[in-house]
Amino acid sequence: MDITALRLKAVEEALKLVKDGMLIGLGSGTTIRLFVEKLAERVRREGLEVYFVSTSYDTSFLASKLGLLERPLLEEKPAIAFDGADAVFPGKWVVKGIGGALFREKIVDYYSKEYVILVDEGKLKSTPSDVAVPLEVHPFSVSQVLAELRNFEGVKSATLRVADKGKIGPVVSDNGNFLVDAVFSDVLLPENLERELMTLPGVVANGVFAIKRPSRIYVGARDGVHIIQ
Repeated sequence: MDITALRLKAVEEALKLVKDGMLIGLGSGTTIRLFVEKLAERVRREGLEVYFVSTSYDTSFLASKLGLLERPLLEEKPAIAFDGADAVFPGKWVVKGIGGALFREKIVDYYSKEYVILVDEGKLKSTPSDVAVPLEVHPFSVSQVLAELRNFEGVKSATLRVADKGKIGPVVSDNGNFLVDAVFSDVLLPENLERELMTLPGVVANGVFAIKRPSRIYVGARDGVHIIQ
């Protein structure tokens, strides 16, 4: 069974959480693109009134094109945010950010009343070793942040992400910042790491999601959907 089929299993199960009148958060990435497409189909079929808060231009453009209605993140908190992940570790903490939308993903996920993660079974990790953590960094500080990271305890490498096609130079986020990828040998206290990374001046966001963990993780597997609670 291919990865898309596994992700669709998780998407279809998580879609049951959406109710008429909800304001929901929509994350970014390939799995969430599938979720948005299936959500739009359900909204049209059942005549639902559903609004969304988005974590990226990519999600906003797709969801709006499919007829979903966007709202800004103002007074009302989303009831649920739906997001993907790059890696899921024991204890329900996750790493996100390979797609570069981690800053707004953390805002939407953490300010929602709850958030759920949708992944295929290949994203499950048995041990927190060789953990790749993306960071969004202001361009003014990127050289200093890289130098500090390379002296950080447990860091095996820290590199500026560079575009490989079409664009010359660093990858730039929706917010105009650069992306840095750090690899940690082991992460035993993810909450501490999440906090410590934010003490580096110029770090706008990091991809460790542990201080607020997802309420549920939907895992598309060959034998069905597993829900980690």
